[in-house]
Amino acid sequence: MDDAWQPLETMTARCGVPSILKLGRRRHEAPDIDCRCGIYASRSLEATERPRPAWPPPCVVGTVALWGTVIEHERGWRGRSAYPARLRLVCSMCAWFEPGPGTPTSVHAFWGCFYALCDVHRGGIQIPDGRRTRPTDIDPDTLQARLLDAYAVDLVPTDAVLPLFRRRRTPEPPAYVPSIRVVPFDRDAR
Repeated sequence: MDDAWQPLETMTARCGVPSILKLGRRRHEAPDIDCRCGIYASRSLEATERPRPAWPPPCVVGTVALWGTVIEHERGWRGRSAYPARLRLVCSMCAWFEPGPGTPTSVHAFWGCFYALCDVHRGGIQIPDGRRTRPTDIDPDTLQARLLDAYAVDLVPTDAVLPLFRRRRTPEPPAYVPSIRVVPFDRDAR
């Protein structure tokens, strides 16, 4: 299933529990109080989990409007319908793994996706099998303007995302768990 936010389209939640696990359970629309389904929104950036994935993380953060059935939880909400309210392009590594300036200064590409990176992480991202993101000639400010235009939303204020870049470094997983890593910047490679 493709769960990417589509520009100018409401995202509608559905229960994604596999059929085998639904045996004996009633059918329901998402979100349901007795299930974990729904579109999740965190109460704050501090409440978001930051595991170290094996694939580069997203470089866009934002606020979301939820409507329809909305269930409140300790760390946020789950809703039936949603659409981004504000967005901001941020450094993928600063936002999810380690402290840094957070302001993108370069854009890398990998498998048809763009990843914004700051000066500290501009060398790129390497996935466990050795493949790396590649620098592009795309200006981060231009990419952010295109993002805001496509979704017809406002920019998240800088102050709202600063706590994300001040969080402690996410611990390295055990050696047997694949994880991405930062590639040191090589001035001669470009």
